[in-house]
Amino acid sequence: MKDMDSKEMDIEKRIASTNRWGLIALLHELLIDKCKDSKKAIENEEYEELNKLANRNRDILTELIVLFSEDDKVSTDLREIYLYINSLLTDGEIKRDASFFENIVEIVHPILDGFKELERKEDPNVVTGLTYGKSNLEEHKNTGKEFKG
Repeated sequence: MKDMDSKEMDIEKRIASTNRWGLIALLHELLIDKCKDSKKAIENEEYEELNKLANRNRDILTELIVLFSEDDKVSTDLREIYLYINSLLTDGEIKRDASFFENIVEIVHPILDGFKELERKEDPNVVTGLTYGKSNLEEHKNTGKEFKG
């Protein structure tokens, strides 16, 4: 099993080298991971840890809701799902019932799969270099055709 520093480095590399769909997929993966951790916290009667994990999940859900704040059908449907997940999260935390977190994982997995598929279909945003200006640091991304700053 990887130590936490290695896992964090893997996440940083993934963030730096993926596209927007990959970043959204990563948020869903984190949501699933935190729900699994919440289930373990309940099983181990670590309720303070459960509260921390629930708050972290709420942060992730808030970010997802903001990302899909448009008025199109997909965004509206996803926001409804995220709000429902938040209600399950709250019930699971209050009732200290791991089955709520299992249900969240079951709901999120197909959404995660969809964003992973979108990630595979779009070129990644790869940072290929940084340059220092007089007063700022600029990224240069390799778009596959030319460098853009």
